[in-house]
Amino acid sequence: MTRTRRALALPLALAGLLLAFPAAGNAAQTFGSLLKNSPAPGPDPCVDTAPGPCTLVGYINPNDAGDPVTSPAPGNGVIVRFRIRTDGAEAVTLRLATVTNQGGTFLAQATRTGPTVTTQGTGEIEEFPARLQVVQGEHLALDAPSTRMVYNQGGNEYTPLYAPPLVEGQGPRAQNGDPTGELLVQAVMEPDADGDGFGDETQDGCPTQDTNQGACDTAGPGIGGVTVLATTLSYQLSEAATLTFRVQRQAKGRRVRGRCRPQTRRNRNRPRCARWVALRGSFSDDGEAGANVVTTPRRFRPGRLRPGRYRLVISAVDRFGNETQTRKRFRVR
Repeated sequence: MTRTRRALALPLALAGLLLAFPAAGNAAQTFGSLLKNSPAPGPDPCVDTAPGPCTLVGYINPNDAGDPVTSPAPGNGVIVRFRIRTDGAEAVTLRLATVTNQGGTFLAQATRTGPTVTTQGTGEIEEFPARLQVVQGEHLALDAPSTRMVYNQGGNEYTPLYAPPLVEGQGPRAQNGDPTGELLVQAVMEPDADGDGFGDETQDGCPTQDTNQGACDTAGPGIGGVTVLATTLSYQLSEAATLTFRVQRQAKGRRVRGRCRPQTRRNRNRPRCARWVALRGSFSDDGEAGANVVTTPRRFRPGRLRPGRYRLVISAVDRFGNETQTRKRFRVR
């Protein structure tokens, strides 16, 4: 290979690696207003034409090119924070709603309600934490006593208003009066892979386990205190788990090439060893954390087994799929 070809080979190889492994990036997305504009003073429909408070639904927001487009949630996830630009110091409530435009009539329906916050009203971007599940296609809305967080009060289809405020559980409702300008509200949403209502990037320490928001549980259940009785067996568990019990009988064998095999005429002069032979079948139990007792099937009870040495093999699997196995030896005389 020439020097030129060698020089080209390394960048091409690196490029291949970059294509083979997708670039790691932040999966969070924003939707709603781009917050490029400042709130514009003007008529206050929530007070003047429909005495407040009212619900303002952000139906249309300008994109980067300034074109008016609808800007609902781009997917399912969790809103982890939201931002507002307003020149009013007041209490407002984040809300989600669906909107259907039927020839200029905007039928809106409340879907979920977020936190209530108090704005400072400086006209600059204010950010607030949240934890609100969102479904693709839902629009940001705000319950507010005024429209101080709106830009360009003369907007045509930007922000329909609803008074009294929208309420979850009610059917679709038409707006009150003409829509107002751009609603200056933006949300940051994160994916929620396990559907537990916590954003996977900043709120959920374990996005693969829906009942666990801390560090992922990768440890199997602790099993102890196993006691074999005449008709039952008892055991202790550190956490709830599904258990499978198998019984093995100790049998004589001969060691051949490092393994204990059944004795035959051909290997009868080999060193003796003990091997475990599984009895046919098994039984199970749904154990809870703490002490448990399970009735032993008749065929596995000590009184039904022939004399000899046995061992009970116990496998326990918790709700996250972590498995632990332990053994308990017992003797039948």
